[in-house]
Amino acid sequence: MTELFSPLVPVRFFGVDTGIYIICALIALGISYQAHKLYQVSGKKQQFYLLTAFAILGIGFLTLTLTTGYTYFNYYAQGQISQFDPLFGIDDVGFWVYFASSFVAYFLLAAMYTGEKAKPLAPAIFVTVSYFSYINIALFFLMAYVAFRAAMHYFSNKSRSSFLVMLSFLLVTLYHALLPFAAFSKILYVAAHVSLIAGFGALWYMLVKKS
Repeated sequence: MTELFSPLVPVRFFGVDTGIYIICALIALGISYQAHKLYQVSGKKQQFYLLTAFAILGIGFLTLTLTTGYTYFNYYAQGQISQFDPLFGIDDVGFWVYFASSFVAYFLLAAMYTGEKAKPLAPAIFVTVSYFSYINIALFFLMAYVAFRAAMHYFSNKSRSSFLVMLSFLLVTLYHALLPFAAFSKILYVAAHVSLIAGFGALWYMLVKKS
């Protein structure tokens, strides 16, 4: 059987991350739905940013689900992935769609706290075999800003809702912080995805309780 080209995914984790992506997609779309319900009542621009951001993230994760799922299906069912370029295959397309959606979504989340329209970004990211780490580092700094603003908001009022929002964004930030180091420790790859689900889950729980 041909080995699956994946310098990051632990062998025992093959396919499990696809399940995580579909869970994240469903939670993200659930967050968007709950935020939409609140937006219909209040009409606040911040809630519009929130529902749009997580709708875009949901689409990004759905794309990842389809592309990684298709890759793993070929790996397990056929024992080979020869139709894929090992440096840029269908799974890479899924990640590029996800990364693009993440940039847009995180800028919307940043705009949610600044109250201003997010400015466009043209990051200087070189397209290399290690693009995965480059982009996650950029997303880490962008999400870290969102988490920092969420923490400031929490410490100013210390409500349960603001704590869950802060916790959610901190866990998503941790996800991006761990992924660049996943090449050195497969445990970090698993821990990163657990952090991602927990982060999305905390925000979804807060919105369900609030609506």
